[in-house]
Amino acid sequence: MEVNRIGNTCVVQQVGNSSKNVTAEVHEFKEHEKLVVVLNKSVKLPMKWNGRLYEGRMAGIDFVTVGPSVNKATTSIRG
Repeated sequence: MEVNRIGNTCVVQQVGNSSKNVTAEVHEFKEHEKLVVVLNKSVKLPMKWNGRLYEGRMAGIDFVTVGPSVNKATTSIRG
């Protein structure tokens, strides 16, 4: 049995002239499909997978992230 452990936060980068990095909380995550993060505990930012990164746009500003850390562990049942 394989268990995925997903991190609670990820680093989101603002794309543009003033590239800023912000730590965001992960609200919803489906690996290689979609990611919804919460910025500053008040703004929900939906992001979609483009094949390399998760991309999102809010208020005319583009954001990208590699997503949260995903640790995959294999477990077995002994009995």
